[in-house]
Order: sequence, then structure tokens, then C-alpha cells
Amino acid sequence: MSNAKSQMSRDMPISAVPSQKPMSLEEARAVMWLKNYGRPIGELLDEGYINKDRLEWAAKNAYDPKIKQAATVILASMRQTSASMPKKPLASETTAAQPPVLEVGMTIEQARATPWSIQDSRNLKGKPMGMLVDTKQLTLKDLGYAVENAWDERVRRAASVLTAVRLNQAVKEPPSPAGPLKVLSGGRSFAERREYRLAQLQGVIGGIMLAVLAWGIKALITSLTTRPSQPPPNMTLPVIVVAIVGVILILLVEVLVFYYLPRLAFDKLQERIDDYRKGQKGEERVVEAMCQQLDGNWALFRNVTLPGRNGGDIDAVLVGTPGVWALEIKTFSGEYRNIGEQWEYRAGKRWKLYKKSPSRQARDNAIRFANFLRAGGIRQWIEPVVVWENCASLLSVNNPSVAVWTLDHLPEQLGNIWQGKTIPESDRARIIEKLTKLCQQPEEAE
Repeated sequence: MSNAKSQMSRDMPISAVPSQKPMSLEEARAVMWLKNYGRPIGELLDEGYINKDRLEWAAKNAYDPKIKQAATVILASMRQTSASMPKKPLASETTAAQPPVLEVGMTIEQARATPWSIQDSRNLKGKPMGMLVDTKQLTLKDLGYAVENAWDERVRRAASVLTAVRLNQAVKEPPSPAGPLKVLSGGRSFAERREYRLAQLQGVIGGIMLAVLAWGIKALITSLTTRPSQPPPNMTLPVIVVAIVGVILILLVEVLVFYYLPRLAFDKLQERIDDYRKGQKGEERVVEAMCQQLDGNWALFRNVTLPGRNGGDIDAVLVGTPGVWALEIKTFSGEYRNIGEQWEYRAGKRWKLYKKSPSRQARDNAIRFANFLRAGGIRQWIEPVVVWENCASLLSVNNPSVAVWTLDHLPEQLGNIWQGKTIPESDRARIIEKLTKLCQQPEEAE
């Protein structure tokens, strides 16, 4: 019941989320963005990381009501000022050549936390440089002076980072101390296995076609080189015409049976192979996007096959400090909509029911995995998620029974899952251990 209430609260419209109190624009800009960034919305907006599209997403989908309210306030301010002030292009929207990426071996947060070490009449020494920049007590001129003259190397590097941020120059931050996201695969995915089997079937059909072709060529050569000992009697013109027509008909039937029908089967098989190959590439893009957003505190397990008679694998299982997620990755093309648990696709001017509901697939996989863990003495809620990879296809979601993530908003979705909840470290280690064993079993079998 608590999970159902949590899901209902996530899907409530903005007007239904109670606000704590009226929020000013400055208060909204000071609200911290999603957990995996941990920086104020105003800073990320000024640097061009957050744009209007991401604010609209947060105003509608952010789990934290404070982030929702802040995004709504900032969007309202942007609408009020857009008519009277020229729009300042964001870093992500500019088409001009960008300056080279600055690499100084320090993260932006480390630079902001670095104490200012230069003593002057303003008495700023010892205060965090990020706060001084935000309050405009440190100007670009001050930062430039520190880059050239500061005795403390850390201050020089921090000044370089903050100067680059003020100038909208990209900064390459060092990797997380936890290392990259841990990714482990349980072998070939469902799409890869089906692709392999269909390719085998193509090979069988091709072999049969070659065998029949060889037999036909041999039979033709034999008929041409073998002459009857006596000519057939009464070979009149009508009989010859009928014989020729019969031979032509037989040849047409052979061409239809041994060329066009197998070719049609070949094309159908190739279409299915291309679909499975497309699905596999879509899963790779999702994994790549997750590797860019998550660090070594997380683990991603792909193509997880659970023991038992229930066939089919789980596309991916994501394990982190906040919880565990069973991911069902979809790469559909066309126009789809999700209402509750039901999925439909547009066929011409009509909407048709998609029988294999991705939401139901994700939920069933989550239940299966939770039961598998429970059998091993681990009671852990598994959150089902549908990941929509194909950003080019149209998708509308209305009150979904299962969370739907999209590839273009995956950074926000991953930051949204932090809600102050954690699972015991011992349980997380046991879950990772069980998944690791599951993923290693297919490799040992092969």
C-alpha cells in the first residue's frame, strides 16, 4: 500500500502537490537540483546545463515538491521576462565554435569549496570561493589575478575552474573516487539469441535452395546429354506445342517454389533480424548513458536470467544505495501512448492495443526478481521501470502504473530516484553477489 501511495504521489499534477509557502525567484534559484548533481538550480541554469525543457520536466515529474515549486517559479519568471529582454543563448544552444575543454584535475564543487587565500582590504580570506563568486564579491578580475599570482596552487586551479564556469567554458572534471559504473552481463541478450537463431534458419533455407539448384542443374545436364535410342513416334506439331507449354509451366512452378518463396522467407527473416539488432543497439545506448551519469557506487547487471521455468531474461537490473530497479528497455518506432498499465500504438487514424504491455513486463520481472531474492533470505522491494530508448518516436504517458524513463531525460530520472531512502549495505552487497553469480553462470556454461 505504501508503494502504491508513493507511485500516486509521483504522478500527481503540479496543482495537486501542496506547496510549503510562496517562493521567491532567488529562493527558487538556490534550491538544490537532483541528487546526483547536488548543486543549486540557478548555477546549473547559468552554466547552460539546465534549460527550459529540463525545467518543464522537473515542474511535472520531479519527486521532490520543492524542486517542482522552484522549477515552476523560474519558468514563470522566464515567461515574464522573455518579452522584454533578449534571450541569452545557453551553452547547449549556441552554434558557434566552443573553446577547448579545461582540464585542471579538480571538480567544480571542489573549486567552490576552496578557501580564498589572498588577503586584501575586503577581508575575504578563508571564505569559500564559490560563495564569494555567487555574491559577486569576487569578480572575473579577482579570479584572473588569482590564476596568475596566488601562492596556493589549489587556489590557482580553483580560480581557473570558476573563471571557466563564468565564461561558459566546458570543464572536464576528474572521475569519481568510486570509479566508473560497474557493468556485468549475463551473456547474450534475448535479442542477440533470437538474432542468432534466425540467422541459423536463414542458413538452413539457403542450404536447401543450393541443394535443389544443384539437383536441377544436374538433371538438366543429364537430359541434354542423354539421347533416346529411337525417336518417339507420331511427334506431330500439336503434341510438340503441348510438350513445350508443359515444360514452361513446370519451370515457372519451380521458379516460384524454389526462388520467390524462399526469397520471401529470407526477407521476412531479415526484417526480424534487423528489429532485434535495433533493440540490441538501443540497449547499448541506454547502458552508455547510465555509465555517463553513475559512478562506482552503483552496479548495472544486463541480461539477467533467473533460475526456474519462467523463461525470458531481465534487460537490466540497477543496484545502488537508494534501492534496486528492474529495467525493461524498449526501442519501438512509431507513435505510442501509455495510460495506466495499458499501451497503445497508432495505426493510421486509430489507436490499437499493444498486447505485450511493457509496464506489465517490467512489473512481472520485478516480482520474479523479488521472489528470487526472498528465497535467499533477502526481502527487498524491486522498483519496475520501462526505459523508452527511441527519442525519435512519439510517446505520451498518462498516470502510468509503472515509471517510464526516456533516454533524453535519463540524467534527470536517475537524479530523481534519490529520495533520502537507503538499503542496508549488507543487503546491497548480498544482492550484488547474487546477481554476479547469476551473470557468471552462462559464461561458465558456454
